[in-house]
Amino acid sequence: MRYAITIACFLLSFSTLAQNTQSGVEFADYKRQVLLVKKDAMKATGKLNSGELIGAGCDQGSCFFEIDYKGRKVRQNVGQDITRLTIYEFDFNADGDLELIAVNEFKGKAYLYIFSYSKGIILKLFEKEIRSDKVIIKKDYIEYYLQGDLDLVWHYYQGNFWKMVPYEN
Repeated sequence: MRYAITIACFLLSFSTLAQNTQSGVEFADYKRQVLLVKKDAMKATGKLNSGELIGAGCDQGSCFFEIDYKGRKVRQNVGQDITRLTIYEFDFNADGDLELIAVNEFKGKAYLYIFSYSKGIILKLFEKEIRSDKVIIKKDYIEYYLQGDLDLVWHYYQGNFWKMVPYEN
């Protein structure tokens, strides 16, 4: 009986851990978390550096974050569902403009989105399914590691991300 209880507790804890996803996103420089939303607590709100309120929600099979700019809600899609959505502000090229980085984890996968935001206008710059692979976000660069090895690098230049491809002779 004692072993049955131990096994049941082990299986319960294992299934709980299996449902928790870890995005593997790391920052090599200062970032500011502005919002953390979990499926069971979708009413969370945050505040951007510029003072606008930010929140998240789901409606008709689409999930989003929204920014309240002067009484007007501006929405940006971040997938079909949310288990855990984390949004950060990060300055990619030290120009004082903070880009929004959204990491949406659901169904054992994670998606990385990067948006430019200014005065009620959101522009998607980057989107990538990252599963649980390691991603390091640096000034001007995103490094994507696949099975421990550096696989791809995206360079942020003049407001866009460019995929860097090694030059071969």
